[in-house]
Amino acid sequence: MNLSLPAKKSRKTETLQVSEEANEDPLSEVVYQRLLQGILAGIYPAGTVLSELGVAREFGVSRMPVHDALRQLGKDGLVQRQRNCRARVAGITADDIFEIFEMRKFLEGPAAELAAGRMDARHLSPLRAFASKLQTERKGKAWVAHWADFDELFHRTIAEASGNQRLAQDINRYRLLHKGFNRTATDADVLQQALREHVSILEALEKKDGVLARQRMIAHITAWQDFFIRTVLATGIQSSPTSSGGK
Repeated sequence: MNLSLPAKKSRKTETLQVSEEANEDPLSEVVYQRLLQGILAGIYPAGTVLSELGVAREFGVSRMPVHDALRQLGKDGLVQRQRNCRARVAGITADDIFEIFEMRKFLEGPAAELAAGRMDARHLSPLRAFASKLQTERKGKAWVAHWADFDELFHRTIAEASGNQRLAQDINRYRLLHKGFNRTATDADVLQQALREHVSILEALEKKDGVLARQRMIAHITAWQDFFIRTVLATGIQSSPTSSGGK
């Protein structure tokens, strides 16, 4: 796999506004994604203190979705909860990325194999149509946004088609983390390979070849595991918690 890194992003602090009306996801998930992207981009470096009130004011939301988002980031090991409703950013390392993608392989490989025997035109036709649209669309920022929607639909559809609700729920948890990686460290050129890999997985699912679907899903996740680890190393995001600073 030959995945080239996108141009290095600026780590300049910026305001991340959240709009509940402009996003169909639950508000707590929107806040989670904005905070995750901020951590990945270095806007909230390791050691940064995130108070519920401070984040709520920054994003223009109530404290409840911020509380839920910080709790989920705590479960993911990306922030450490402290007293007075504060959370300190723990940072993210290459080891974290490796483990996240290992879990995805353990979960999504078997899900693809199970789904191959259960998916039919109702599941596959919308994914095929979406993939074809992306193959012909002009590449740019809008394309990346459409890709993110397709990627989410693709993996969610396969997870749910596995017929195992608990497996699908665990997959969706790790997909939350991946969405942040997708939006922070990729561009339209880099994602062309991912699109080709998705199409190859669809071909295996259409053939109802569970073993091949599993193999291709694991190979796909492995390729991006390597890519995102190299992205972390290249941008210098990884770091250990410090006792100083914070918002």
